[in-house]
Amino acid sequence: MENEDLIKYCRYYKGEEQNPFDKVDQDKAMLWFYEMCFVKHGQRYDYNDLLSEYAVVGLTSFAKDDGVPIELKALLFNRYSKTAYSMMDAAEPFKEFYLKYYG
Repeated sequence: MENEDLIKYCRYYKGEEQNPFDKVDQDKAMLWFYEMCFVKHGQRYDYNDLLSEYAVVGLTSFAKDDGVPIELKALLFNRYSKTAYSMMDAAEPFKEFYLKYYG
Protein backbone atom coordinates (compact mmCIF):
# COMPACT_ATOMS: atom_id res chain seq x y z
CA MET A 1 0.00 0.00 0.00
CA GLU A 2 1.29 3.44 -0.92
CA ASN A 3 1.72 5.98 1.85
CA GLU A 4 -0.86 8.24 0.21
CA ASP A 5 -3.40 5.40 0.44
CA LEU A 6 -3.05 5.55 4.23
CA ILE A 7 -4.79 8.94 4.26
CA LYS A 8 -8.14 7.19 3.88
CA TYR A 9 -7.70 5.85 7.42
CA CYS A 10 -7.12 9.29 8.90
CA ARG A 11 -9.81 11.40 10.52
CA TYR A 12 -7.81 14.63 10.77
CA TYR A 13 -4.88 14.57 8.33
CA LYS A 14 -5.98 14.99 4.72
CA GLY A 15 -2.60 15.72 3.13
CA GLU A 16 -2.33 19.37 4.10
CA GLU A 17 1.07 21.01 4.49
CA GLN A 18 -0.05 23.06 7.50
CA ASN A 19 -1.94 21.78 10.51
CA PRO A 20 -5.44 23.30 10.26
CA PHE A 21 -6.07 22.63 13.95
CA ASP A 22 -3.15 24.70 15.26
CA LYS A 23 -4.47 27.41 17.58
CA VAL A 24 -7.98 25.90 17.27
CA ASP A 25 -7.94 22.56 19.12
CA GLN A 26 -4.80 21.18 20.75
CA ASP A 27 -6.02 17.55 20.79
CA LYS A 28 -7.03 17.58 17.12
CA ALA A 29 -3.75 19.31 16.23
CA MET A 30 -1.87 16.51 17.97
CA LEU A 31 -3.97 13.81 16.26
CA TRP A 32 -3.41 15.53 12.88
CA PHE A 33 0.34 15.49 13.51
CA TYR A 34 0.49 11.79 14.41
CA GLU A 35 -1.75 10.83 11.49
CA MET A 36 0.56 12.83 9.22
CA CYS A 37 3.53 10.90 10.63
CA PHE A 38 1.64 7.63 10.09
CA VAL A 39 1.03 8.52 6.44
CA LYS A 40 4.48 9.94 5.67
CA HIS A 41 6.40 7.09 7.31
CA GLY A 42 3.85 4.50 6.25
CA GLN A 43 5.17 1.08 5.48
CA ARG A 44 8.79 2.06 6.17
CA TYR A 45 8.23 2.24 9.92
CA ASP A 46 8.54 -0.88 12.06
CA TYR A 47 5.47 -0.92 14.31
CA ASN A 48 6.42 -4.11 16.19
CA ASP A 49 7.42 -2.37 19.44
CA LEU A 50 4.31 -0.18 19.41
CA LEU A 51 2.09 -3.18 18.69
CA SER A 52 3.74 -5.09 21.55
CA GLU A 53 3.02 -2.24 23.96
CA TYR A 54 -0.56 -2.07 22.72
CA ALA A 55 -0.99 -5.81 23.27
CA VAL A 56 0.63 -5.84 26.72
CA VAL A 57 -1.98 -3.44 28.07
CA GLY A 58 -4.81 -5.46 26.52
CA LEU A 59 -5.90 -3.09 23.77
CA THR A 60 -5.70 -5.37 20.71
CA SER A 61 -9.46 -6.01 20.71
CA PHE A 62 -10.37 -2.38 21.51
CA ALA A 63 -12.37 -0.68 18.72
CA LYS A 64 -11.32 -3.55 16.50
CA ASP A 65 -13.87 -2.93 13.73
CA ASP A 66 -13.78 0.86 13.43
CA GLY A 67 -11.72 0.93 10.22
CA VAL A 68 -8.62 2.47 11.83
CA PRO A 69 -5.49 0.32 11.41
CA ILE A 70 -4.13 -1.15 14.62
CA GLU A 71 -0.73 0.36 13.76
CA LEU A 72 -2.22 3.86 13.92
CA LYS A 73 -4.02 3.05 17.18
CA ALA A 74 -0.77 1.69 18.64
CA LEU A 75 1.07 4.85 17.58
CA LEU A 76 -1.60 7.04 19.17
CA PHE A 77 -1.54 4.96 22.35
CA ASN A 78 2.26 5.15 22.53
CA ARG A 79 2.16 8.92 22.32
CA TYR A 80 -0.79 9.19 24.71
CA SER A 81 0.82 6.94 27.31
CA LYS A 82 3.87 9.22 27.58
CA THR A 83 1.79 11.54 29.77
CA ALA A 84 0.73 8.79 32.19
CA TYR A 85 2.50 7.26 35.16
CA SER A 86 2.62 3.92 33.32
CA MET A 87 1.29 2.32 30.16
CA MET A 88 -1.17 0.30 32.25
CA ASP A 89 -2.45 3.49 33.85
CA ALA A 90 -2.92 5.01 30.39
CA ALA A 91 -5.01 2.19 28.87
CA GLU A 92 -8.47 3.13 30.21
CA PRO A 93 -8.09 6.91 29.79
CA PHE A 94 -6.76 6.27 26.26
CA LYS A 95 -9.96 4.38 25.39
CA GLU A 96 -12.06 7.36 26.46
CA PHE A 97 -9.81 9.77 24.58
CA TYR A 98 -9.80 7.61 21.47
CA LEU A 99 -13.59 7.16 21.45
CA LYS A 100 -14.07 10.89 21.86
CA TYR A 101 -12.10 11.61 18.68
CA TYR A 102 -12.52 8.41 16.63
CA GLY A 103 -15.72 6.86 17.98
